Amino acid sequence: MLNASPESKIYDQNLQGTALACLFPSEKALGSTTKNHVGLPF
Repeated sequence: MLNASPESKIYDQNLQGTALACLFPSEKALGSTTKNHVGLPF
């Protein structure tokens, strides 16, 4: 979701942008996604 591919089509880029736009208003959702993407601290 967070990594864009140079070969992705415009539709895929728009879909990714929409998914990310849903996360930013919610601090809890954004924090959860960040932890899942980066990984939890050991």
